[in-house]
Amino acid sequence: MIELHSIPVEQAVLCSLMDHEQGSGDYIEQLSESDFYATRHQIVFHHIKSQFNKGEAHDAVVIWECIRRNAMELQQCTEEYFTELSSTIAHFGLLNTHIKKLKDLSTRRRIHDVSKHIATVASDTLSYTSETAIEKAQALVSGLDGGVTESDTHSVSDIANDVLKDILDRHQKIHEGIEVKVGVKTGFIELDNKLDRIDRTDLVIVGARPSMGKTTFAQNIMLDLAVNQGEVVLFMSGEMSKEQIMERMISGLGQIPLKQVRSARFDAEGAAGIQQAIQVIQNCPIFINDKASPSLADIRREARKVKQKTGGRLNAIVVDYLQIMTPPEKSGNKVHEIGDISWGLKKIAKDFGCPVIALSQLNRSLEQRPNKRPVMSDIRESGAIEQDADIIMFIYRDEVYNKESKEAGTAEIIIGKARNGSTGTVRLATNLSQATFCDLSPEYYAEQGLGGGV
Repeated sequence: MIELHSIPVEQAVLCSLMDHEQGSGDYIEQLSESDFYATRHQIVFHHIKSQFNKGEAHDAVVIWECIRRNAMELQQCTEEYFTELSSTIAHFGLLNTHIKKLKDLSTRRRIHDVSKHIATVASDTLSYTSETAIEKAQALVSGLDGGVTESDTHSVSDIANDVLKDILDRHQKIHEGIEVKVGVKTGFIELDNKLDRIDRTDLVIVGARPSMGKTTFAQNIMLDLAVNQGEVVLFMSGEMSKEQIMERMISGLGQIPLKQVRSARFDAEGAAGIQQAIQVIQNCPIFINDKASPSLADIRREARKVKQKTGGRLNAIVVDYLQIMTPPEKSGNKVHEIGDISWGLKKIAKDFGCPVIALSQLNRSLEQRPNKRPVMSDIRESGAIEQDADIIMFIYRDEVYNKESKEAGTAEIIIGKARNGSTGTVRLATNLSQATFCDLSPEYYAEQGLGGGV
C-alpha cells in the first residue's frame, strides 16, 4: 500500500516557515495541524501558527522555547530531533510546491479515514437503518470538502463590490435589451408579479387539501421552467408513477382531456395533440424519479446524477410531497421528523444552488371552518416549515366545497409568506380535466373590476 504521508515534505514545509518569517503568513493560513502526519510535526506547526496569530516571531529559536516548556510535547519532539529538523535545508521558493503535496496527502488520509468510518456505519445495523446510514455516509463525505473548498466567510467590502458589479452588469444588459435571468419564474404572470422571482436558494412550499390540484400546479410550473425558461428540473414523485406524471404532462401540453390520454380513446385531433406534446416533452430537460417515500439522501443522490448528465446544470427540484418523505431519523414525533425534512430540503436548495419546490398536505381541521381558505397554521406538522420556507403558497378552489360556486373554473393562489416578495392572493384559471392551470384573461379581470391579482 502506498504511504499517504511524506516526512521529508513535512520537514521542508516546517523549516521554510521557521526560516522565512517574512512572506510566510499566507502559507501558514492555508494549513492546519491535521495536514501533518507526524505528531511531532503537528506540535511544531501548532506553535508556528499560534505565534503567527499573536503577531509574534516564529523562528526555530522561539518555537523550541515554546516546546521545551511543555513536558508532554517534549516527549514527542525531543531536543535532538528538533535540532535535526531545524538544520534541514529547505528552499523557500519550493514551499508552494511542498504545500500542495502536503495538502494532497492529508486529503487522501481523510478520504481513507472516512471510508473506514462508512464501513463501520454500514455494518452497524442496530444504530442505523439503511436510510440513516446513507444520510450519515453522505454527511461524512460532504465533510471532506471542509479542507479543500474556499472559505464561506467574506468581508462585506468584497460582497458589496461583487453585488454592485452584478447590479451594474444586469442594468447594462437591460438597457441594451438583453434578457436578464435572475432566479426562476412560475410562468404565471400575476403570480410572478407578486413574488418578483424565486431565488436560487429558496425553499418553496405549496400547500393544499386533496383535489385542489397541487400536483398539477407544480407540474405546470415544472413544464414552464423546462419549456419556456430552458431550466433543468428534477421531479421527485413519491406518490405518482413516472407513467402517470407523463400522462398528465401530455394532457396539459396537448390540451387533451386526461381521461382520453389514460384510456387511449381519442380522435384524430387528439392524436395530433398527443404527438405535438410528445415532441415538446422529448426536448424537455426534465428528470423524473418516482421512488416511493424518497429520503433527503435520495434527493441529493439524484440531484448529483442530474448534474453529471447535464454538465453541472440543475435549476429546480420539485418534491411531491413533503409528508410522505422518509425522515433522516424516525423518532416517532411527526413534527420533529417533518422539521428535519424541511430543514434538509432548505439545505439542499442552498447546497445545489437551485430552488426546491415541495408540496405539502394541509390539516383536515380547516374543513370545519366556515371560511376554508388555508392559513399558515393549516400546514400539517407545520412548526419548522413556516420557519424554513422562503415562500409558502396555498391553493383554494371554491367549487370543491360549493358546487354552485360562481368561481368555478378558477383557483386562488394564496401567498402566505414571501420573504422577498408580496403576500396576497392571485387568481388562476383551472382545467384539471386537462391538467392545466393558466393565467386568467384580461376580460375576467375587467368583469370582476380587478386590476390583476389581488
